[in-house]
Amino acid sequence: MDVDSMDRSDGTTLVAKADSVRGSPKDSNSRRAAACLVCRRSKIKCEKGRVQNDDRCQRCLQLGVQCVRPDFHVGRRKGVKNKRTGLEKALHQVEQALRRSGASVQGIEGTKVVSELKAILGSNSDGSVPPPDAEQPANRRTVRRRDSRLSDIHLPDAVSSDAGDSSASDQDEMSIPPQGSTPSQGHAGEESLAVDDAENPLQLLARASDLHVSPKSEGDHVAIDAVSSSNSRTRGQNKQTDRFSEVEKFFKLSQFSLDVGPSLDPIDLGLIAQDEADALFNFFHHNLAHTRWGLDPVLYTAAFTRSRSAFLFTSICAASALFMPTASALSRRLSNHCQTLVNRIVADRYRSVEIVLAFMVNVPWMAPGKHSTDDETCWYVSMATTMALDLSLHKILVPQQSVNQALQVARADCIDPKVALSLDGFADVEPTSELGRRLLRRRERCWIALFVLERGMCLARGRCYTVPITPILKGCDQWHLSNIADTMDGHLVSMAVLRRDLDDLFASIRAVCDGSRDGRAAGGVIANSIQMTVEKFFEEWHAKWGVSIGTGPQHRLPPYVQILVTHTRLSIYSSVINHPTAPTEVRHFFHAAGLSSSLNVMRAAIQGENQLSSMPNNTAIMISFAACFALRLSGQLSGNSNLAPSVRTLIEETAEVLERIGQVTKHRNGMSALYGKYLKYIVKKAALSSTETAPQRPHAEPILQRQPAAATYPRHNSNNSRPSFGVADAISPNAPSVSGFLEPSIWSEPIQFSSMSDDQIVEALSRVGNEFDPGLNMYPWDDAAALDWLNWSNLPDFGT
Repeated sequence: MDVDSMDRSDGTTLVAKADSVRGSPKDSNSRRAAACLVCRRSKIKCEKGRVQNDDRCQRCLQLGVQCVRPDFHVGRRKGVKNKRTGLEKALHQVEQALRRSGASVQGIEGTKVVSELKAILGSNSDGSVPPPDAEQPANRRTVRRRDSRLSDIHLPDAVSSDAGDSSASDQDEMSIPPQGSTPSQGHAGEESLAVDDAENPLQLLARASDLHVSPKSEGDHVAIDAVSSSNSRTRGQNKQTDRFSEVEKFFKLSQFSLDVGPSLDPIDLGLIAQDEADALFNFFHHNLAHTRWGLDPVLYTAAFTRSRSAFLFTSICAASALFMPTASALSRRLSNHCQTLVNRIVADRYRSVEIVLAFMVNVPWMAPGKHSTDDETCWYVSMATTMALDLSLHKILVPQQSVNQALQVARADCIDPKVALSLDGFADVEPTSELGRRLLRRRERCWIALFVLERGMCLARGRCYTVPITPILKGCDQWHLSNIADTMDGHLVSMAVLRRDLDDLFASIRAVCDGSRDGRAAGGVIANSIQMTVEKFFEEWHAKWGVSIGTGPQHRLPPYVQILVTHTRLSIYSSVINHPTAPTEVRHFFHAAGLSSSLNVMRAAIQGENQLSSMPNNTAIMISFAACFALRLSGQLSGNSNLAPSVRTLIEETAEVLERIGQVTKHRNGMSALYGKYLKYIVKKAALSSTETAPQRPHAEPILQRQPAAATYPRHNSNNSRPSFGVADAISPNAPSVSGFLEPSIWSEPIQFSSMSDDQIVEALSRVGNEFDPGLNMYPWDDAAALDWLNWSNLPDFGT
């Protein structure tokens, strides 16, 4: 047999053997059938047994057990069963996520997102995917936004236990302009170069952490979904994702966090009943709202306030109980609970607009401490300011599409109304609805009220300002003109405008004084210029706001507002009375005009006592400051003038008013009562010192008591723009004759300033303008030992 025939026979044999082996049932079952569970546990090869009509493997036959093989496709696992790619794959994943969500979605916002997505997917029930060109860019942005919000709901690392993180998700969503908010063609280039929150590093970091909001690429969302799916399957990757989630939460924007719950609510704790709370809220809005601005009575009912803040709810009830004669025990319980809530707010980092308002509500009637500086007024105002800035209350409410178009305002000073509502927990409220407008207006009112309160506190206590003048305050002159405005909004805005413009006025006065160094202008001319500047400032204010907030045919200002305005005038004179570059004539004018303003402050307090029963602590400090100022200036008079005893009499009357106001109820414990007692003490001390240094003279009957009733002084112009204290009256050695009620022959007799009007006080003081210390020494602040309890010599450095 040749070699070729042998090779062919061997090849035929091998092929036959191979066919026989491939066709054997044993080999076919062992290679194609899945291993049974017993062999899998033992990790041995699963071979079919040789017993006919028995499908068990050899191992199961030996053990005498049932051979169980799972239904499993032998071969390499492909990983993903479907072959979808691109947008079709993304939509399929959204559909699967919606089917799996079920009842696991928590919160109103999550339910709303799921409903929106189901409605979108239901509109295309045939399952076909529209071509990319068929969608508008805005629609694609909307779908991507909702996908990102859905991922926030389902991913464990994006879910927070409180409502604050849900508001952060809304804020991130609103950072993208909504539909129809594309910038105009004229601003397209400008918008392309703008960077949101470039002025705020922390907010810029917060935006940078939200990568899933970026609308640049659809593939990014697919990649993020894929990464999320793989992270959920891998334990190690889950830990890493949790760490990244904690870092992302750290850089989230500030959100609201409500101080509500059974452990905080005074009604749940049994401190007060519901009907008592309703009565206290009505009392507050009718009797105390005129001295504590910032609350809308239509919005802040007892029910709404209780649902928003236990601190504000308790503070309003405690303030009302303080002025009710029969609510002593209730007032004590609620005041103690307020202290507890403050500690909880600081420890648990609660923050909301209502908490800012609560801090401000507690300031006016705070109980005194062991020392005049021990009360927590400054700390409360500082906490309110910090929290207000965190909540972006200082920003202008401007729709995002209007930024850099209609308004010339920096992006950092603007916030979208929808975002603002989301920050406060009202994401489902439409900004254009009445409720939405009131909620947005309450943010602006809160910031304006905080500005007025902080400036008043600084003026009263001699502290530096901390609340900045933001664009809201610069343009608030017409803010009170609204169909949803509160009756007290006009009073609030009038004070905001007055104190906002003080810096420019002080800068102007100091500039005039500094310009007199070269000696080219006479002192009288400079003093006249300062007088005209000050008078013009207040005349313009009175002309605008006297009609708006005044009452009666003469448009009288309320006593509380009148005291604030007059004290502001006094602050102007007292803060520049020692200006080093002021000429002699200017210092003379400051002394005389300052004395006139201080007397007017006390006169307004005495005549308006009936409307000042709820006088705030800051106002009591202002009145006490005016009394000390008048006492010291009247003691600098030369000659035999009887002005000093008349001033002391007025201070004693003022002290009695302060004592009565501070003890309007037995449990009031007002700070004004302490100031009244101390004023009586320093007046007696001043009277004793003047008696020791001056010759004794018979006591003269007050001139007003000797005059007939028909000669009582008319009180015209007592609340409107008053006649100015002329420079000639302050520096002329021979003052002109005045009206008959104050003839030179009777000048030595005491005068009852409390019964006089503003212009009569000015006219009376014009008689002694030349009787100030001819040396014109600087005001002796250093030896004012009796005034150490007031930090009034450390007034803010205006205009510098």
